[in-house]
Amino acid sequence: MNTKQRIELAARRRFALEGYEGLSLAALAEDVGIKKASLYAHIEGKEQLFKQVVEDMADRYDRVWREARDATEGAAPLERIEAIVETLICFFEEEETWMLTKRMLLVPPPELRSFIETTLGSVETDLQAFEKEQFRLAMEQGALPEQSLEDVYDAYYCFLDGALISLFTLKTNRVKRQQAAFTIYKKGVGWT
Repeated sequence: MNTKQRIELAARRRFALEGYEGLSLAALAEDVGIKKASLYAHIEGKEQLFKQVVEDMADRYDRVWREARDATEGAAPLERIEAIVETLICFFEEEETWMLTKRMLLVPPPELRSFIETTLGSVETDLQAFEKEQFRLAMEQGALPEQSLEDVYDAYYCFLDGALISLFTLKTNRVKRQQAAFTIYKKGVGWT
């Protein structure tokens, strides 16, 4: 691993733990084992480094959901949705990833909010298009009763948001709560 990669990895940890405002470049340099002045041979500054961390997060997020999509090619639409749910929960469950996500989404640096929304939003747009198509196909194939696709998807998104938000809470009964919410969601939309 080269110095720039070590800096980015250490920055991801620091941003996850301390947030954008809390990151000290001196502490980051110490984590990497270089002098603070040497950081600037590898980075432009804190903002550029944060943007790189956000872009890396978006790339990893995009890669994992697409891998789940590709691994389930040929499966029934609702099986593909279940694979996406499981994949996203596993992805965001990793402590550093969920801590970084929590900071980026709940308390983003105001001057970088638009950048975060645009960067992660591009991944979300493709993911949502895939998910909606799976629900549409499920209705077309009779696995779901005919109903408003938008309502089915909006309810799904609320379930998924809740499942992911539960990652920010205590671990006690987390999996049980997620499974119960998914089961009730499925019953509500007539998922057989």
